[in-house]
Amino acid sequence: MTAMQSFENSPQIVAIKDVLRELFISMGEGIKNAFISFYEWLKNVPLPVPPTMLKLFSNNKANLILFLLFTAYVIFINIRTFTLFAVDKKHAVKKHGRVPEKKLFKYIWLGGAPGAALAMLIYRHKTLHKNFTVTVTILLIIQLVLFSFVLGFLGFWTFF
Repeated sequence: MTAMQSFENSPQIVAIKDVLRELFISMGEGIKNAFISFYEWLKNVPLPVPPTMLKLFSNNKANLILFLLFTAYVIFINIRTFTLFAVDKKHAVKKHGRVPEKKLFKYIWLGGAPGAALAMLIYRHKTLHKNFTVTVTILLIIQLVLFSFVLGFLGFWTFF
């Protein structure tokens, strides 16, 4: 028996393993019970009629504020992403300090895929990097659908 095997079979390690095993089993049972309770609650929730289901916010002023805040966020994050790509391209041409790719990806994931796609088309920057082209394309589709749904939903209940 090696030293490592004797250490793994020591009473303290065996006791710790037993405690951790029991902890994970009880956590699993708790999660299972929570899902069962949620499912039972969900079965008893009455289905709303379509107009009340669609209109979550009955206050038009609150809808307008949410609409304007979300619109401002979408515009800001896309302008910021576009300018980061433009600055990175400018620095790449002049051989200066570059914008880290991690920062570019962060802004793309935060909602800036449309701005990134536009900058990639205009400046022809990062178009040969497969990880950028694939990520931007997929997130562009997802974000455009999400933005149109959220802005359309809030806009509809705000202005009509």
